[in-house]
Amino acid sequence: MEKPITNIISKIIKEGKAKAEAAAAVAQIAQKATTEEAPRSIPLPSQQTLTLIPYTIVKSLAMLDNIYETRLFGWVLAKAQSVLKLYNKDLSTINIEHAMNLTRVTIPARLLLGDGDKNYSQVTKAFSLAEKRIEFTKDNTLYHLNIIAFPELRKDGRKSIVTFVIHQQLWHALLDFSKGYRLFNLQVFMTLQSKYSIIMYLLITQQSQAKNYGIDALRQLLGCDGQKAYERGANFFARVLDPARAELKSKAPWYFEYSAAKEGRQHRYTSVIVTPVLNDKFVLEPNEAAKKATELRARIDEEVSRYVIEKFGLDGKALETIEPYLMRIGGKDQQLTRLDEIRLKTASSRVKNPAGYLVRALQNASK
Repeated sequence: MEKPITNIISKIIKEGKAKAEAAAAVAQIAQKATTEEAPRSIPLPSQQTLTLIPYTIVKSLAMLDNIYETRLFGWVLAKAQSVLKLYNKDLSTINIEHAMNLTRVTIPARLLLGDGDKNYSQVTKAFSLAEKRIEFTKDNTLYHLNIIAFPELRKDGRKSIVTFVIHQQLWHALLDFSKGYRLFNLQVFMTLQSKYSIIMYLLITQQSQAKNYGIDALRQLLGCDGQKAYERGANFFARVLDPARAELKSKAPWYFEYSAAKEGRQHRYTSVIVTPVLNDKFVLEPNEAAKKATELRARIDEEVSRYVIEKFGLDGKALETIEPYLMRIGGKDQQLTRLDEIRLKTASSRVKNPAGYLVRALQNASK
């Protein structure tokens, strides 16, 4: 039987986990990502598959050890950012439930498997994410949180379901782009087998031209610094960069070429020039509908957007519906005041559908 979320909450509280405060989905960043930050010499992939990954989370990719961890991480990102409507695919089979300082996620196990793969026992390889932690700072507080907690693989009739819990602060960190972000193709991301391919993919998608990396800095970005096997430049190229380049060339809309430079009397490799290359195998088509949706997100203040999502449970489509009515109320402070009034009415009247009530109330107020 599925464990109630309240039981999991109690377990977390007993272990002394801190209570999380709500954070916002920064929709303005999504607009900026599709307009200002796009590499000029490399076309963006289809907007239907674009997702953002905050810089605070990028470094955690070096911890991913297998394709199942990568897929689970990717689906969590897509669901957390679904309100931004960058990934225009059906995510309705991934369910989330927020309670206190936790977000519980339920996902079909088949989403963690490749095409034609029915070996569900492999899904549990993603559960090693529970042993890995992400460190980030927010509001002068340092957080050191497990990526997931309490993962389970269970049967629900004829279906296999994966459930796990994410700390609320980490869930909101997936939406915090204030320190920068990477824009990437989620479908490609979840087909890559090597963490080195994943990180190189994120690096080159943000480059408009060749970039020079210090070899030690590149090792650190790839999470292989300190590994004796990769201390020699030749080994690093043969075991890390060459396989990553080959995998990207076979699976991604772009891959990379590189050249290395030597310096000093011992002729040691000191730097690597990485050049992104458009892959002619892939057709890249922009999606104007998704771009329009992100532009709409940007017109709603982030605090207002957070309020209606968390207090009324609205999704991206509903935000589009109420946006013109919110604009007629006035600025952010007037909008929040009106929203709070409506929320209090829903609570006192025990409204069964707060989201629908909000839409009707705003529509009636503008008549």
